[in-house]
Amino acid sequence: MLQIQFLLINAHFTINLLVALVCFAVAWLYFDAWLGRKDIREGTKMLGFLFLSLSFIVHSTYIEQTLLETSLIGVKTIEILTVVFRTLGYLVLISGQIIDPLQPLPTYRSQSKEKGFGIKNPKAHALLILGSIPLLDSVNFLFPVLAIITAFLYIRRATLGLEFHLRTIGYSLTILSISELFHLASLFRSTDNINIIKLVGPFGPLWIIEHALLIFFMVILGRWVWSYLAKRLETQMFMIFTSVTLVVFLTTAVFFTSVSIKNFRDDILSNLKINVKVLQYTLESKKAETLSDSQVIAQNREIISAVSEKDRKKLADLTIEMLLTKKQDYLVVTDENGAILIRADDPEKAGGSLSDDPLVKRALTGEPTAGLITKEGVLAPTVSVRASSPVKNGTDTIGTVTIGTTVDNAYVDGLKDATGLDASIYADNVRSATTFIASDGKSRWVGIKEETEEVKKTVLGDGNDYQGSVNILNIPYLVSFSAIKSVDQNSIGMLFVGRPEVSTLEAAAKLIEQTFLVTVILLIVSTIPAYFISKYIIDQIKT
Repeated sequence: MLQIQFLLINAHFTINLLVALVCFAVAWLYFDAWLGRKDIREGTKMLGFLFLSLSFIVHSTYIEQTLLETSLIGVKTIEILTVVFRTLGYLVLISGQIIDPLQPLPTYRSQSKEKGFGIKNPKAHALLILGSIPLLDSVNFLFPVLAIITAFLYIRRATLGLEFHLRTIGYSLTILSISELFHLASLFRSTDNINIIKLVGPFGPLWIIEHALLIFFMVILGRWVWSYLAKRLETQMFMIFTSVTLVVFLTTAVFFTSVSIKNFRDDILSNLKINVKVLQYTLESKKAETLSDSQVIAQNREIISAVSEKDRKKLADLTIEMLLTKKQDYLVVTDENGAILIRADDPEKAGGSLSDDPLVKRALTGEPTAGLITKEGVLAPTVSVRASSPVKNGTDTIGTVTIGTTVDNAYVDGLKDATGLDASIYADNVRSATTFIASDGKSRWVGIKEETEEVKKTVLGDGNDYQGSVNILNIPYLVSFSAIKSVDQNSIGMLFVGRPEVSTLEAAAKLIEQTFLVTVILLIVSTIPAYFISKYIIDQIKT
């Protein structure tokens, strides 16, 4: 997903610059014609395509607002400049067609042609079309309208007049008008309808069609203009120099931005690895705190006396109060054989044994121990921090105190508040606590399994850390997983931190924009030496 979005961002930049180059080539062709006659009619057409070229150059630097919070020159500035240049381009071209009369066909051809269009006065018809344009809600709606008017006037000139060679410009502008029509989809991105957003959003189907049509426009018009420019050596060399410069700058820009994206991605993964270690460290701290609490309770003289006498009533009175004081949700006292004397979290439940519990086993040998365990829950398995300490009467171990607390949503919420990262706790591969909130805005996405085979093998199977890309709730995330291990060092769950993969583009968007702007500036400046170098070479050949 990240690579596709990165490619599409660069595709937008590249396509718009190539379209700008083709429009500039057409403007240069008209400029060449203007030099011969100094005719204002050729001058307007030259200016029209030059304005179109500038509009595509400016628009090439546009980075989607979803990726770029603040732009160097301002997103609004880019949009305004694009609108101004694009509108001027179409209006000047339309004006040039209106003031330039048709070169009439011979009588025997004009009669057949008039049957097709049925229009005898091109100026009147063009004015009629302009007058029929309704009041537009947005200036963006002007683009497809003006483009199709310009295309119509070129096609009409090619069919009703002698300038048949201009039909290609008309056809290509028709394609451009369709591309402009698809561009209007961007005006509907503020909708709350998820299906519409998927259709009109950045890099969506309509966005791709719009840019595919731009490529089609560029190829058709580019082939046409090159067939004329190639007939003059000086112009041919100038366009070759300009094209080569463009290719070099585009290659450099794409390479530099791809390296930047990779570096940003590596930095994010490195930070995620650190943050999952922070989460792991907080669990270790919680284990140490819980172990300390269990030791304090186990060393309480009244507890020692009650365990020695197996006084369940006294133990109940003592441990229930301690459970509340220590803010734990599990407290069990056993005798020297692991038989349960009291469950402070459920005093009515009598009997049972913890002799097989690994923590209690170690405590009965005189070794205080803390660890993590998983158990079944109502909605999903839970992960708990447990600690067990021996109750000693002199040097003899007469029982154990085991306390614990569940690692819940509040625990991972604390990490998100501190770092802004989404975090989750997994019991085995099932999410037991998470910062991911469901669509109702209240419940959590718990109980969902992590089925990525590489994650399960690396973390749960081998007990190692994993950094990479994973789909979370159908959204690509850059993630870091770390194993949760029991007291026996077996992997019983996972810790997770992550951030949406698109955040890599968001972080790098500013640098990408800077690269695009510098590339555009250097490209524009490079046309001056390209012109003088080609002129100098031709002068040397002539002499």
